[in-house]
Amino acid sequence: MKLVVYIITIISLGPVPIMSTDVCIQECTCLKKFTTVNCDSKGWKNLIDAEFPASVVILTLNSNNLKFDTIDDRSKIEHLTKLLDLSLNGNPLDIIPAFNNSKITSLSLQDTSLTSAEFPSSYTGSLLHTISLSHNKINVITENDFLPLKNSQVAKLRIDHAHLLKIHQNAFIPLVELQSLSLQQNELKSCEFLSTFSLLSSVNLDGNQFTSLPQQLTTPGHIKEFFFRQNLISVIDDSSPLYSWLKMNYTNIKIYLANNSFDCCRSLWFIRFLTSSSHSVGDAPLLRCATPAAYAGRNLTTLNPDDMNCSGISPKKTWWTTVRIIGITIGGIATVLVSAIVVIVTIRLVKLRSGYTEIDGDGGSLPSAPLLASSHDFPFPQHGEDDDSISTYSTAHSRNTYGSHMTTASTAAGISVNDGDQI
Repeated sequence: MKLVVYIITIISLGPVPIMSTDVCIQECTCLKKFTTVNCDSKGWKNLIDAEFPASVVILTLNSNNLKFDTIDDRSKIEHLTKLLDLSLNGNPLDIIPAFNNSKITSLSLQDTSLTSAEFPSSYTGSLLHTISLSHNKINVITENDFLPLKNSQVAKLRIDHAHLLKIHQNAFIPLVELQSLSLQQNELKSCEFLSTFSLLSSVNLDGNQFTSLPQQLTTPGHIKEFFFRQNLISVIDDSSPLYSWLKMNYTNIKIYLANNSFDCCRSLWFIRFLTSSSHSVGDAPLLRCATPAAYAGRNLTTLNPDDMNCSGISPKKTWWTTVRIIGITIGGIATVLVSAIVVIVTIRLVKLRSGYTEIDGDGGSLPSAPLLASSHDFPFPQHGEDDDSISTYSTAHSRNTYGSHMTTASTAAGISVNDGDQI
């Protein structure tokens, strides 16, 4: 009976409110008077049963299965009016959650399966100051991805290990307050976007695929630190932006270049630069030659260009210079033209000679003429003698008449007459 009365009394009092420290009592770690709450690796798929303390300032929900694709889950975060720092690392978000009217100043979305850096329109007017989108597969950052953050207070942006291949030149223009940009360990080869910053003071491009220092460094603006460590830079000569730094006497800028494979014989200008301006290279003592073999492993700051023997070492300059390409092209055309002329002339000569028969050839003898080996084989009789065995006239057939057997005499005019005394 007492139990029934107790239940009726409880019901009459209405629903019992859930304590705001519920997650801290049962599952999460709460510190500093419930201002820091750690609810990592709880296997949560949603936040329906979770109640966070209203005093929370720093909240981590890392390595769960949260997507924040429902209004209920997002409202759990939006109602935390004192929340400033939110970390959702390791959740399968796919897209950036559309938190609305949030006072969050720091948002970490590392390793959250993002394929785009596009911020929803709900972030317009947000108070974000620090953003991390590292360890995702974003590939490309477009011109419109950060438009909702236009004129925001974002000062620090990290997009490391994000498989970035390309960033639109105007992608960061909305981030007018950006001071620190980290794009480490991506696959970038150019950085046209560097010329669009007004307040940026540090840019980290370590571990990308730059083969030379980009020309955007020629006018560094407000940037005081450039990081190009572990890239593919092998040659720094007087065509690099560092020449402009030297000429303009920039003394308050530093660049970091360790773990690049320098060709020291092709970087003699840079070695001299280190001698006079080593303060501009923050990690100068760590720079080493990769080639040629004679200097491999040597520290660039210990080398004297005047003492280096690079004359016997073939520089790795390309053989295909503009002059050589033009020369080879003209030579090739000339060769083809000469060959064509020779062929044409040869063909015409053959055609001209084809209408004649060689006298000395096998077919040069007349068709009915007897072929004599030599004058000794058939000797003619001595003058005044007659030899009937030798024929001195053509083999052509003639009529055999009585007159033809009569003895003739030649006149001075060459006319044959009959000798009357012999008739």
